[in-house]
Amino acid sequence: MKKEMEEIPDELNPDLMLNTIASELLIKIAKGEIDIQKLVRKQLSDRGIDDQRSWIGPDKARKYWEKYKMPV
Repeated sequence: MKKEMEEIPDELNPDLMLNTIASELLIKIAKGEIDIQKLVRKQLSDRGIDDQRSWIGPDKARKYWEKYKMPV
């Protein structure tokens, strides 16, 4: 059997990342009622990391992730 992609751990597999989210929330995300990118930027800011997973602290991380805001 031919492998289509190299095996990756489940926690890093984007195809599996939404499996545990309630359907009600997924529907709201799909309809644009929840800004998932905003929530992810907040989570990364709260963790205090940049896109290299380097610790920069929450304040710097908030400023760092602001540049990825999409125009409304």
